[in-house]
Amino acid sequence: MMSNRGLVRSNGAGLIVTLVVLIVMALGALALLRSVTTGLLIAGNFAFREAAVLAAESGSEAAIEWLAARNTGTELLTDQADAGYYASLPTGMNLTGQADTKTTALIDWDDDQCVRRTGIVCLSAAPTLAVDAAGHRVRYVIHRLCRSTGSPDAANNSCLLFRSAAGASGNRGQLSYGASKRFQSSDTVYYRITVHVRGPRNTTAFVQTLVHFLFFILGSTLHLWLVLA
Repeated sequence: MMSNRGLVRSNGAGLIVTLVVLIVMALGALALLRSVTTGLLIAGNFAFREAAVLAAESGSEAAIEWLAARNTGTELLTDQADAGYYASLPTGMNLTGQADTKTTALIDWDDDQCVRRTGIVCLSAAPTLAVDAAGHRVRYVIHRLCRSTGSPDAANNSCLLFRSAAGASGNRGQLSYGASKRFQSSDTVYYRITVHVRGPRNTTAFVQTLVHFLFFILGSTLHLWLVLA
């Protein structure tokens, strides 16, 4: 027969095993809960980011409308800082607002004068568009892809141009940096639109669009087409 002392020892060992099993199960449940929570957080962040990217479309459309209204005159040959337009692309520019040792120009997305960084050119963005129902704040900046302001046909300027299929160059339909005199007047300049969106939970998104305009004559009327690159 088992003595009372042996029975007590057996019950004590069983209690220890039970406690160990309970601890393991509790840790497993905690790990599962954290995994589910992390998954929900990632899914939520992804949804916020996708919403911010969709909201950027309004910024791209506003920038395109602004360009189209001025593309036939000489206004786009010079900077229009109050509207977030620049007729040349500065070197060393960081569009995210995070400066490093190679950065020489920043975009002032937050209207904080680029936190007054010394030795940095602070470029203004276009005014904030109307905030949508989800709370997205949309701004944009437009850069003409030229090395300097002024006419793209100037001898001291060089622009990224769309080569018209009707041009005399053997490399038709290509993009190329080079002396403007190599291109015919039918070639058009590219513009880069950068849209900055800030939404709920401090979600931030950047969307870029490359556009150029095509001119053609139908009868006696000059027509303008927008082409997204």
